[in-house]
Amino acid sequence: MAADHRLAPHATLPDRYARLEVLASTIDHHGRLVALVADPTQGFTPIPHFSALQPPPRYDATAVICDGPETHEIPLTDLNQWVTLIDTLGDGVVLANPRCEPVDIDIERYQQPIPADELHLTQNVQVISADGHIRSAFYAGDGIEQLMTDVRGAIWISYCDQSNYWFSDPDGTRSYGFALGLARWNSNGGKPWMASSHTPDVFWGDCYALNVGRDVVHACPYTDFPLVEIDDHGVRSITPNPITRCSGLTVSGLEVAFLDQHRTEAGSAGRSAGAADRAAPSPSRAA
Repeated sequence: MAADHRLAPHATLPDRYARLEVLASTIDHHGRLVALVADPTQGFTPIPHFSALQPPPRYDATAVICDGPETHEIPLTDLNQWVTLIDTLGDGVVLANPRCEPVDIDIERYQQPIPADELHLTQNVQVISADGHIRSAFYAGDGIEQLMTDVRGAIWISYCDQSNYWFSDPDGTRSYGFALGLARWNSNGGKPWMASSHTPDVFWGDCYALNVGRDVVHACPYTDFPLVEIDDHGVRSITPNPITRCSGLTVSGLEVAFLDQHRTEAGSAGRSAGAADRAAPSPSRAA
């Protein structure tokens, strides 16, 4: 029987940020709280049936990195995308807009290669230095669900079931693909490593749960939710998983906890839905 553990808060933003809108937040691989905050008086507007506020076309924000009592701020000016994902990268941060603008290509042409200059692809991932300057920006596809970085500076991105990506072809064209699941990028973009092409027996319709640790990455793709373990050399193992509908996972030593925030019949939402013994060489962070 799975252990019943309640989750406890790991960190909170200092009170001085209480009046600001939190656009994105995470716990990085050092255990620090990282958040992107902005003054809502710039013209942020509410969206029906959605808890977050939509920013104006151009707005200023601040990336906040909280390391215990110490707080480091990175001012960001004139942002032109709705950023909802953030993590640290080196002494700066990486930001992502999950949804790209339309590519202005008729859907009938999606089945054939398209000249790259006909596509209008948004550079929806930006790597920001500690002083707020853009170090690099690249297109990472539409339908991003989660973004995490590792200690070596790789950017791991999982995708939802509406994801799509225009792959670069050797002849300078791009071809349309979908069901990406999980990809790993370097800090300059470049050609990504795609989990789907290295796991032919796994369908990556959606990567519901992702955990990026020091040495190993764990992911649970929809629809069957196998536990996929990945390291620098590629996929290490694929383990059948009896826990379905998990929306997050945590890893510590030999234990993995699968989290389902919607399950309430056993008690409060937010408890671990199940746990399984797995070999993990070092603790990973909470998903």
